[in-house]
Amino acid sequence: MKALLLSIIILLYISPAIVLGDAKTFIMKNGDSITGDVQSYDSKTGIYNVKTSFGLISINDKDILKERIIITLKTGDTIKGLLLERTKTHYIVQTSYGELSILRSTIDQVDVAEKKKTKTDSPKTWEFSSEELMDLYIDPTGFTMKKDTLYISGLSWGYSPSHRFQITTQYLNFATGQYNLRPKWMIYKGGSLNNQSALSIGGHIHLGGSPRLYKREYKKNTYENTYSWHTIEGNDDSLLWGSVFLAFTQSSLKKDKRGRLSTTIGSEVTMYKDLVMPRVYAGISYDARYNLKLILLGYYDPYWGTSTSKKFDSSTPELIHILSIDYGFIYAYNEHLRIGLHSQRQYISIYYKF
Repeated sequence: MKALLLSIIILLYISPAIVLGDAKTFIMKNGDSITGDVQSYDSKTGIYNVKTSFGLISINDKDILKERIIITLKTGDTIKGLLLERTKTHYIVQTSYGELSILRSTIDQVDVAEKKKTKTDSPKTWEFSSEELMDLYIDPTGFTMKKDTLYISGLSWGYSPSHRFQITTQYLNFATGQYNLRPKWMIYKGGSLNNQSALSIGGHIHLGGSPRLYKREYKKNTYENTYSWHTIEGNDDSLLWGSVFLAFTQSSLKKDKRGRLSTTIGSEVTMYKDLVMPRVYAGISYDARYNLKLILLGYYDPYWGTSTSKKFDSSTPELIHILSIDYGFIYAYNEHLRIGLHSQRQYISIYYKF
């Protein structure tokens, strides 16, 4: 009995030291981020004494930023609450069930709970931006939309009944009898909160119409050689055609722990009549701000084409004429509205997600 009592006393004595000695990151209201070992805490004054790499400092609890976050676990469960602390191994969150300590290894995604406002302000404690891209403009990424997300643009709309499946369609084509569906499955998602990866497969099924792609035609004369692009057209409105795609994305937390850098590689093959048209692409997206993504994309596509003629130098490798780049940005104007510009057609992206 004495041994048990002594053990309890020792445990009660060393427990505060264990907790206080744990490294913590404090996000301040002024935007500063301070990491160190908590040496002591005065509950009456609300003062932390923290040992940092630049010395021992005092932090007032009133100066610490506490934001509401939404944590999505790898099981699919979600937890909403006030972020109290963030360490290398845990998130400490004040919820309606009390104070919870959540292992980072069990977390799939952390989002800042949006407030009702006209524009999207940049929070201080974000690890994921306000927009996770399902496409790099027209090219798929490895990720899908979150469960129960509905999006609509001037050209298309889509819905995700689960975290791993979504379906979209270009609804304006229905008016001319060109029915189409674009399902997408995320067949793999793994990694940690710091480094995530996802692999998706899918296709674009069309009934009627023709691809918005081009064939090249070369013209030679005495003075110069040129080539021009001509649209691929069809006259069979009942023709079934389509494409299949595969996309892999690696998403990594930036060193400052605010936002992510994502790299994507993928391929799509379009089949129309006797044509088999491949497209291979690689791109990156960078979170410049919470509400701003910068995008760079390079691709090989012999059928992408343009509406203009170009000079053709027979000494230039054929590959040079069918490699292109696209660059631009996606801006989250508010919680729902997204606006983007880029250098290739369609040039402007505007869509609404809710």
